Amino acid sequence: MTTSTRAQTPVLAAILLALSATSGLAVATSETEKRPLELTDIMQFREIEQRATSENGAWLAFAAVPDFGDSQGQVVNTLSGERFYVERGDRPQLSRDGRFVAFRQQAPLLQREQAAHDDADDELKKEAKRTHMVVVDTESGEQTTIENIERFSFTGDGLNLVMLQAAEDNDKKNGQQLVIRALDSGTERTLTRVTAFTTAEQGPRVAVVRLPEPAQESDDDADQDAAEKIEQLLVINTRNGSQLTLQEGADIKLQGLAFNHQGTSLAYLQGPSESDNPDPAQQLWLWQYGQQQASLVDTQRAGYVLSEHASPSWSEDDSRLFIGFREAQDTPASALGMPQSHDDLYNLERLTSDRRLQVWHGDDERIVTHQRETHSARHRATTPAVVWLDERRVVHLGADIEDSWRQSEHPDAQLISSSNAHLREISWNGFYHDIDHVNLHTGERQNVVSRVRSSERGALSPDGRYVAYLSDEQYYMFDATSGESTAVASDIEVSWVDEQNDRPMEASAYGVAGWLDDNSGFLAYDRYDIWKITIDGEATQLTDGGRDAQKQFRVRALDDALGLPADGQLLVHSYSDSEKYHGFWSLDLSNGEFTTLVEDKKRYQFVEYLAEQERVIFTEEDFRQFPDLLSAPLDFSERTRLTDVNPQVADFSWGDPELIDWQTDDGDTLQGIVIKPDNYDPSRTYPVMVYYYEQFSQRMYHFNQMKVNHRPNFPFYVGQDYVVFLPDIRFRLGAPGPSATESLVPGVNKLIEMGIADPDAIGLHGHSWSGYMSAFVVTETDMFAAVVSGAPVSNMTSAYTGIRWQSGLARQFQYETGQSRLGPSMYENLDPYIKNSPVFFADQINTPMLIQFGDADGAVPWEQGIEYYLALRRLDKDVAMLHYEDEPHHLQQYANKVDYSIKMLEFFDHYLKGEPAPDWWSEGMPYQAYD
Repeated sequence: MTTSTRAQTPVLAAILLALSATSGLAVATSETEKRPLELTDIMQFREIEQRATSENGAWLAFAAVPDFGDSQGQVVNTLSGERFYVERGDRPQLSRDGRFVAFRQQAPLLQREQAAHDDADDELKKEAKRTHMVVVDTESGEQTTIENIERFSFTGDGLNLVMLQAAEDNDKKNGQQLVIRALDSGTERTLTRVTAFTTAEQGPRVAVVRLPEPAQESDDDADQDAAEKIEQLLVINTRNGSQLTLQEGADIKLQGLAFNHQGTSLAYLQGPSESDNPDPAQQLWLWQYGQQQASLVDTQRAGYVLSEHASPSWSEDDSRLFIGFREAQDTPASALGMPQSHDDLYNLERLTSDRRLQVWHGDDERIVTHQRETHSARHRATTPAVVWLDERRVVHLGADIEDSWRQSEHPDAQLISSSNAHLREISWNGFYHDIDHVNLHTGERQNVVSRVRSSERGALSPDGRYVAYLSDEQYYMFDATSGESTAVASDIEVSWVDEQNDRPMEASAYGVAGWLDDNSGFLAYDRYDIWKITIDGEATQLTDGGRDAQKQFRVRALDDALGLPADGQLLVHSYSDSEKYHGFWSLDLSNGEFTTLVEDKKRYQFVEYLAEQERVIFTEEDFRQFPDLLSAPLDFSERTRLTDVNPQVADFSWGDPELIDWQTDDGDTLQGIVIKPDNYDPSRTYPVMVYYYEQFSQRMYHFNQMKVNHRPNFPFYVGQDYVVFLPDIRFRLGAPGPSATESLVPGVNKLIEMGIADPDAIGLHGHSWSGYMSAFVVTETDMFAAVVSGAPVSNMTSAYTGIRWQSGLARQFQYETGQSRLGPSMYENLDPYIKNSPVFFADQINTPMLIQFGDADGAVPWEQGIEYYLALRRLDKDVAMLHYEDEPHHLQQYANKVDYSIKMLEFFDHYLKGEPAPDWWSEGMPYQAYD
C-alpha cells in the first residue's frame, strides 16, 4: 500500500508540530515556567544518529532517536536550513543529488510494547514487526509511504528506488518480492523469488539473485524442490530496462555481490548451496560492461580456499579487488550412529564421543575462554590477497588468518600486523603486535617493527615507500626500498608520548596526523603542538605557543585522501587543557600562518566536510546547549543552524557548571566541575552528589547525555536541589585506592570551604573503576553520608586471577600494566593487592553502602559484589546489593535502568535530604522468581 502526504514546510511550524506529536512537551514562555527534569523527560530527549549526506552535499538526513520513544527522521538543506520531518523514521538513505530521501518506518513504540505483552494476539504481534518505507521528495515536500518494506536502496543514478518486500511470516524459503520504482513516473517493475540484491554506487545497475519460477504446468513437489535448488544472477539496467542473466545453476550459492565504484563491473562469489565442510571453497567471478556473461578468475592456491567470509572489495580507482583465503578444511567425520549390538553399548569410543570437554593447557597461546569468545571471528578470519584486474593476476599478501590489516587506498603497498608471537603474554602484559610492510605487486613482506603496543599502527606514506612509527618513545622512518629504519626528529626535546602516563606500561603516543601528499614528511603531535617531520629526519614546530598556553592542537582531515595538502590549509581543532574550552584554527602550510577561526567557552566538534558546497558541518555545545549540527564555510565567517533536535531543553531548570581547582596534601593541583542549580542560593549549603571516573574536568562544556542508565543524570539531580561535583583523580602507581581518597577528600573540603556543600550531606557514586574507588574510599574516610558502588572490584587478590567473561581475557594484565595500576604480579609483591582491596578493610566502613551488579557482567565478575556484600553483612554494616538478573556490566533492559535510577535517588534522598527510607532499603525484598 502506498500513501502520499504533503509536508509542512515552514520550519517553526514543523518543529512545533513534531514536538507536539512526539513528545507532548510544551515550549516554555518564561524563566518562571521552568521546572525540574523528571525521568520521563530524560527519556524523550533525542540524539542525532545514522547521519547520511547526499553526494553533492546539498541535503543531510538523520534519525533523531530518543532514549525511549519513537524516533523521528529529519532531512535538512545544508545551505538554507530547510527541514522535513518523518514520523518514526530512521536508517535514512539519500539519492545521489538529495532529491529523494528514504527512511525506514517502524511501528509505534506503543504498539511494539503492546505486542510484547502476554495478552497480545498474533495479528498485533505481526503488525508490530512490520516495517514500512517513507520517501521524501525534497523539491515538493511530498512524503510517500510504502508498506511492508524490509530493505531498500537507491540506484546509483538516483532515478530509481529498489525495495525488498518483507516475506509473509518471515518465510524466505522461496525468496521475496523485489520492486524497482522509477521516482519520476512512479512506474514499477517487480521480480519474485529474490534472495539478494545490490545496487551500483554510480549508474543505473542492480544485481539480483533469485530463484527461477517452477514449471507452471507441473504441480509435482519434485519440480518445486528442483527450482528451489537453482539460483540465477541477473544484472538489470534500470535506465533502459535491459536484463542479463550472468549465472544460473543448480546446487550453487551466489553471494558477495560487489559492483565497482563506476558501476560497470560486478564481482561475486559462487560456492555450493550445501556442504558438510565448514568453509567450502568459493569461486571468484567477474562481469564487465559489454560482456554477455561473467568469467571465472583463477584463484587457485595450494592448501587454501577462497572464503565466503571475505566479500570482494574494490579499490576506489577500480583497478584492484581484495579477496580473502582460509586454509582448506577437512570435512568433519560423521557422527557415530546408534548402537547396534550389546558390544556397541560398551564401546569406549562411542561412550566418549558425546563428551563436552575443554582442556586448559599452560602452554596455550590463548586461554580457553579467550579462544571461546574469539572462536567465531577466527573461524571467519581470512588472509588477504589482491587481484590486479588488468592482468587477472592474484597476489597473496599473507598466509596466516591471524594477520590483521585495514584495507587502504595505497596503490602499491599496505601494512599488515600480527600478534602471533605475543598471544600468550596478553594475559599479563596486554596487547603487542609486529608490523609488516607488504608490496601489493609482488606480495613481498618486510618487517617494519616488532613488539610494539597494538595501539601503534604505523603510518604509510601516500606512495607506499615509507612507514612512520613510534618505538621506545622515538619516531622512526622505515624505507621499503632499503628495508631499513632510521630515527627521525631525535634532537627535538619534546615528548612524543603521554607525559601524564600513570599506568605501569609504556606511554602511548600522542599520534600522527598524517603524511603530506607530496611524501616529503608527516605531521606528528606532542602533548600540545603539531610538528612536521621530514623524510630527512628534520622536525619543525608548526603551531606556536600551545605548550605555553596549555592549549592542544589537532588536525581534522577534511577527506579520506592518502595525504594532507603539503601546500594547503589545514583545519585544526583546539582544546584548552586548563580552561576546557574548544575552537577551530586554520594552519596554512604554504606560509606558516596560524589563525583562529572560532574559539569560545564551548565544545566544538568537526563532523564532515562538504566538498561541493565548500562548507564544514560541525557541532557547538555547552552544558545547557545540545550539540546540534551547524554548517559554515571554511573561514567560519557565517554559520547556518541545521538542526534543533531538543528545543524542550529551554523548559527545564538545568544548572550552571563552574571549574574549580584544589590542592592535594602533597601540593598537586587538581580540577573539577561544580554544577549548581539555576536558583542557587549562596547563603545556604546544599547536598552534594559526587560522581567521577578518572578525569572529568574536560566535560566542562559538554552537554550531558540525556539517557536513563547506570550514571546519575546531572541536570536531573541539579533539578532535585543537589549540587553535582565531578572531580579529577590523580593516581600513584601501586596505590589506586588511596589515590582516590587523596584526590576526593581535599576536593570535597574545597566545596565545604566555599560554602557550597553541606558537610553532613555528601554522597559518593561511581561505576566500574570508580565503583571500585568508591568502595575503597569509604574504608579510609567517613566524609560521605552514603555511597553507591556500581560493579566494583572488592578483592584484588581474587579479581587478579579472574576472567573478563565478555572477552574471555584473563584479568591479570589490568593489574600489572593496566587501569588498576599495581605493577608487579601478585606473586612478586602481594602487598599492594591486599592494601588496595576494600574487602579486607570492610570493618572500617561506617558509610551506608548500596552495591549494584548484573549477574551477567562480562567485565567485572559479579562475585566481587557478593564478596563485599557478605563482608559488610557479616560486620552488620548498612548494606544492600541490587542484583539485576541477566544483565551485563552496564544495564541494558530499560525496566532495570529506570528501577536503578529511581532507587539511586531514593537512597541519596534518604541520607542526604532526610527523606523517609524506601522499603527496599529499610526492609529488603524477598527472593523474586521471575519468568
